[in-house]
Amino acid sequence: MSITRMPNAVTALDDVSFEVEEGDFVGIIGATGSGKSTLITHMNGLNKPTSGHIIIDGRDLWAEPEKIRDFRFLTGLVFQYPEYQLFEETCYKDIAFGPRNMGLDEAEIDRRVHEAADFVGLDEALLQRSPFELSGGQKRRVAVAGVMAMKPRILVLDEPAAGLDPEGRDEILSEVKEYHKKTGTTVLLVSHSMEDIAKYADRVLVMSNKKIAMYDTVENVFARAPELLALGLSVPQVTKIFLKLREMGGGRPGGCLHRALCRQDDFGSQEAPGRRRKPCAAPCGCKEGGRCHMLRDITIGQHFPGDSLVHKFDPRMKLVLTIVYIILLFAASNPLGLTLSLVFLVAMYGVAKIPFKLITKSLKPILPIILFTAVLNLFFVSGEGEPLVHFWVLNIYAEGLRYAILMAVRVMALIAGTSLLTYTTSPIVLTDAIEQLLKPLGRLHFPVHELAMMMSIALRFIPTLIEETDKIMNAQKARGAMLDNGSMMERVKALVPVLIPLFISAFRRADELAMAMECRCYRGGDGRTRLKVLRCTRQDYIDLAVCIVCFMVILSSRLVFPNF
Repeated sequence: MSITRMPNAVTALDDVSFEVEEGDFVGIIGATGSGKSTLITHMNGLNKPTSGHIIIDGRDLWAEPEKIRDFRFLTGLVFQYPEYQLFEETCYKDIAFGPRNMGLDEAEIDRRVHEAADFVGLDEALLQRSPFELSGGQKRRVAVAGVMAMKPRILVLDEPAAGLDPEGRDEILSEVKEYHKKTGTTVLLVSHSMEDIAKYADRVLVMSNKKIAMYDTVENVFARAPELLALGLSVPQVTKIFLKLREMGGGRPGGCLHRALCRQDDFGSQEAPGRRRKPCAAPCGCKEGGRCHMLRDITIGQHFPGDSLVHKFDPRMKLVLTIVYIILLFAASNPLGLTLSLVFLVAMYGVAKIPFKLITKSLKPILPIILFTAVLNLFFVSGEGEPLVHFWVLNIYAEGLRYAILMAVRVMALIAGTSLLTYTTSPIVLTDAIEQLLKPLGRLHFPVHELAMMMSIALRFIPTLIEETDKIMNAQKARGAMLDNGSMMERVKALVPVLIPLFISAFRRADELAMAMECRCYRGGDGRTRLKVLRCTRQDYIDLAVCIVCFMVILSSRLVFPNF
């Protein structure tokens, strides 16, 4: 598998290959960042492996990409904190969202909603209430019921009990286990709780450093306690007791005492009579090492650390020069001036050692605006002489075509230039630079520090909210939402399940940030000292001089095109 070398690239999975037999209850454990969550998002097509295959019920998940939605109904995925995806006005409608996307009739939808609500222990009286009026545990039940209502053959849960109290945790997991027993559904449970895995799972898959470290029965995996501890994981308390007893001569590895301690529960682990034994999922049985690269497409507002001259350049000068560059794009808007501006920008990206692919990523969000502006210039800027193209009442003149191209190039250069500032300057340093530049306004009682702080928080919230949007979209896609297909009106309507949870999430995060700042006794910038004081060095002045010379060359293009 090829590796894309980018500042924001990570190897998500590396040579991962395993089989899950139908009807199994598999626990997935691993340290933070080991690849657990990434692994499960491959199982219903939310992520596509760079190489290898995902086989479900004998069929290749990506053999026919246009049918990927069918697999999402087959593999139900419950994300961590699934209650954040709730959006409907009643619990009933939210649980019915998935079945309705499956095209079921209302009678079948009603039956599934009540059946799923019963499975998770949700009171019938709550179905007609708004999900936002419920407690955290009740919201969690509604979200899990929304996936169960689709009756998937494979149920994948990512920390379904995260954030719940011990009683709520036990209730949720017991209901999942009961659902597994009654329906024979294959269950994959991601958890950090070794006790939960030991109590509910039949087999355990251990992830470490993006690879599979172990995959065996619960008894055999937890019998290798020293290896688990070496991987940064824990073992159930009962296993620790057994190991201590073994040291004292009270047991032997794999013996009856160990099995009793690890597997004693009310549910047992017997197979359902006549259950079929077929491969359920084998993600990334890859050639070339099987590495799956998950690239974050979110670049706006992100900072990529480095030690280049652009990274080390004084942030105050960098900010001022960015503003001057933007002005220059409009002052020298002739073909030669824009060409020189682009050459300068490409050179800066090269010096900063930031891949040019990031430029296209930063432009993606505003491409519709660029195209719309170009079309307006193309059709509504008139010129002298005969039009190049005449269609109905629309005319395209050479002047309009020229302005459309120049406007598009100018806007793209503007976005790429400002993105370079955030790529090479951390939000904290940028905040200090803004505050230092605006410091003279403080004498006029202008809230300089507060303004700088707000701008810094806004920059940090952009990638956070985009990432949150991606999570919500994946959660709704897992329930059959069609966000990429259909007419314009259908797509706009399909965004409702995304926008409502996103707005709620934004307000929740803002409230949490405000409370955190209050708890840390934040009272503005008065009297605060700085860990690092901004000072210009000799290299900064040299860099400034080089930039000024380049800007003068760009501006001199007006002499070549004085009337442009």
